[in-house]
Amino acid sequence: MDFVCGPAKSVLVIAGWRALVWAGVLWLAVLSAMAQDDTPVFVAPARPLVAGIRGGLWLYCVNSSSNPVSRAFAPVLGGTLAGPGAATPVRLDCDTNHSPANVVIAPGGFARVQYFWEVPVLPAGSYQLAVSNCNAVVVPVVAPVGQVPLAGASPSAPVAPPASSAAAYMGFVTNHLSTYEPIYFILGTYPAAKFQFSIKYRVFNLTNDDNPIGHFYFAYTQTSFWDLLNQDPSFYDTSYKPSAFLLYNDVLTREGFHLDLQGGMEHESNGQGGTAERSLNTIYLQPTATFDLPNNLAWRLQPRVWDYLSLGQYNQNMPTYRGYVDLLTDLTWSDPRSEERIQMAVKARMGNDWEHEGWWFTARFNLAGVPGLRVFTPTIQLEYFTGFGQTLRQYNASSHGFRAGLCLFY
Repeated sequence: MDFVCGPAKSVLVIAGWRALVWAGVLWLAVLSAMAQDDTPVFVAPARPLVAGIRGGLWLYCVNSSSNPVSRAFAPVLGGTLAGPGAATPVRLDCDTNHSPANVVIAPGGFARVQYFWEVPVLPAGSYQLAVSNCNAVVVPVVAPVGQVPLAGASPSAPVAPPASSAAAYMGFVTNHLSTYEPIYFILGTYPAAKFQFSIKYRVFNLTNDDNPIGHFYFAYTQTSFWDLLNQDPSFYDTSYKPSAFLLYNDVLTREGFHLDLQGGMEHESNGQGGTAERSLNTIYLQPTATFDLPNNLAWRLQPRVWDYLSLGQYNQNMPTYRGYVDLLTDLTWSDPRSEERIQMAVKARMGNDWEHEGWWFTARFNLAGVPGLRVFTPTIQLEYFTGFGQTLRQYNASSHGFRAGLCLFY
């Protein structure tokens, strides 16, 4: 009997990982494409609406497919106008007198129709309008001209000023922007400082979780190593990572367990130029399994598998050192009575010959129980690295480092 071993076995394993990555990402893409070709999106009003007066909202439908799509606009849509201390149901009626109820949208084109609704008599302010099967929008509401108090406001209380652009901006941030990977600043061995900033942007804020376009994100992560303690401080290396992906939370849920699934494309480079330049483009699949354990413990497993779409001129042997898979696992204890949390995390990555491994050991704990720090509640982060690939510039070099500092998000 013949057995596959040595280099041939490594080739088969790599081919298997590649097939898994492409199959998973393509499955997510097909799922999104099959569910809906045209995407209905409400656009926030250009100016505040007047309480108690009929107002209008434009609904756009974009055809992202390569074929014409027929769209029938619903004559009536239901929604909810929510704000501080208020959640009022509303009815939106399609303006079929000036816009067709049925249209054919060309590939890459769009159609729009206006919906009218009676703005409820509520105190002036900024509200969020959530419409069935569509996105939520922030709607600023003002009092009618000459009317002092609105229903729900004290007769002697002044009318709230019109919703400011700052309020609309905060509504946008709440609906679309959020943190992504851990954000921290730590200091230790050479190169002394390491810090990371990471955010993600949800392209469409849809109230219908079954609409796959609502799971589409852009993200940006920057990880920098800074020779801060040198007499001539300079940045040793910086990794820039923009990405685009589909993120499905709670794909599978059971008592004490839930599974998230993410897949997409990511670019990474350090912008050094010349022979110090490192760059790569990958397609990846990343499931995240979380297990709720007794005593307020949670255990998370997050493997990531990827394939290389392209490699830079000066890091063509990147797979030898970075491989095609890594694994992050952490154990977190949370106090349900306060904001206290303690987390122990380990991340491992190996080259395609199961050598050239890199290990990250991270501990995080906050100081919520310390008097005088309850407002800030800083989180302390300790990190130790050993192996290959501490920085993108050092992808093919072995090093180690210990650093400690503050973590703002994880």
